[in-house]
Amino acid sequence: MFKLIHLRNVSVPSLLAIALGGCVASGGEIVDPYPHPYPARSLNIPEGHMPPPGECRVWFPDRLPGQQPPPGNCYDLERRVPPGAVLVRG
Repeated sequence: MFKLIHLRNVSVPSLLAIALGGCVASGGEIVDPYPHPYPARSLNIPEGHMPPPGECRVWFPDRLPGQQPPPGNCYDLERRVPPGAVLVRG
């Protein structure tokens, strides 16, 4: 028969990542794979620093806009978002 899945085996960050996976901010989508103290709305990314449509950018909330890494391919970048950073989709 079927076995029940015990929630104690599922981490809270995993559940939050699933629940918040579709969060959208104005001007693009912000994907946050790690919980951190910077809510997506508080990032205040200047319009000129948003990635172009179809591209992504790893954004470090504790860095100035001019010190952020350049935009790139979403497929490549989504696998290399370090803790404390967020992925911004154009």
